[in-house]
This record gives sequence, structure tokens and C-alpha cells, in this order.
Amino acid sequence: MRPHSRRHQGGASRLELAVAAVFGALAVGLLLNCLTRYQAESEQVAGKQLIGSLRTALAVRSAQVISTTGETGLLALAQQNPMTWLQRQPENYLGEYYSPNKAELPAGNWYFDRAGQTLVYLVASDKSFSSGIQKVLVFKVKLVRVSSPVNTGGQETGSTGLVLDELSDSSVAINNNAGSVSRPYSSEKK
Repeated sequence: MRPHSRRHQGGASRLELAVAAVFGALAVGLLLNCLTRYQAESEQVAGKQLIGSLRTALAVRSAQVISTTGETGLLALAQQNPMTWLQRQPENYLGEYYSPNKAELPAGNWYFDRAGQTLVYLVASDKSFSSGIQKVLVFKVKLVRVSSPVNTGGQETGSTGLVLDELSDSSVAINNNAGSVSRPYSSEKK
């Protein structure tokens, strides 16, 4: 048998180490990219799940209120902080504020703006929600009326209820009074 030469016993060459380092860096980069995407998806799912829970809580409370106090109770319910309807508030809920400076609040958190009566989520990841540009999600409880297609006796009939609606950033400044009642629900047509 022939002895191995000393040149090959030293381990990997510099070229082999460089190639391994490049492949390692690419693998880490791909892993971080996937991790960022999964964090963004996780944030989106958590947000949608919370809004779904709030909408369910709103439906239950609306049914209770409409059966006891009617439309006046619905108007009062529309002015409440939706987070108070939950049995347990999420850990990323900051509380209630009056027109806060959004830039001073930490991203990835919810708060209730008392001035606009809106529930606001400060998006943590740019890739979390479809727009990619919008850094804030804003929700508001609104009173809605659905007219009945059949009109009996000249009176307008239909259903009244509340919805937790997502607002665009521009409509928040314009629509601070959304949900207020400007006319009675049952009225005679002229």
C-alpha cells in the first residue's frame, strides 16, 4: 500500500471553505426570508382572528341590546370600546387613547382611539397585509339599516344592526361621526 501524501491530509482547502461559506450564507438568507414571511402571515392571521372574535361578540351583544332597549341601545353599544366585549383582552392591546401620535406607539399593537371611536392596529410587518403601504388598520362599529323590499302602510320598515367595519386611513378623518342617527328609523313617506 502506498502512504498518503501530506498535501491531502491538512483538511479542506481555502476554495472549499469559501464555497461552503457562500452556500451557508445563501441557506441562512433563504431561512430568514421564510421566517419573515411566516411572521407576517402569523400577524395577519392573529389580526383576522381577533376581528372575527370582536364581530361575534358584537353580534351577541347586539342581539341582547336590541331585545331590551332597541335602537337607542344599539347607538350606545356603537360608542363602546370593542375590546371590552372580550372575556380576555389580547396581550398586544395598549388600551384607550385620545387621538394619539401613531408614530410614538409600538408597532404590532392594538389601541382604541376615544376621539374617533375607532379600534386601531399598528402593523408590525410591511408584508403582513395586502396593501403593503398601509401601516395602520382602523375599525369602527357602525349602525346599519337595511330596508325591507315590501312597504306596508306607507311606513319604511327593515332591520337595524351594528357592524365592525374596516375603514381606510383617509376615511377616518372624514368619518368621525359615522354611526350617528340623523333620522328616526320608522318614518312615513311623503
